[in-house]
Amino acid sequence: MTREQIIHNMCMTFRHDYGLEISEDDRMYTLMSGMTKLERQGLYRSMSQIFDNDIAPYMDFKNESIS
Repeated sequence: MTREQIIHNMCMTFRHDYGLEISEDDRMYTLMSGMTKLERQGLYRSMSQIFDNDIAPYMDFKNESIS
């Protein structure tokens, strides 16, 4: 699994509607399901920081050689 796939899964776990892109205009007519592009970018950025700082340092990735 790649870094991007893990971060995407983290986003989906945190917000089940991460994959539903809506516009600001849609927000008035929906039941608050979905995220705007800007909201999705912000969540991805936050999850990237969590992954890079708190998870990745403790992971052994398969493509790394074992010494």
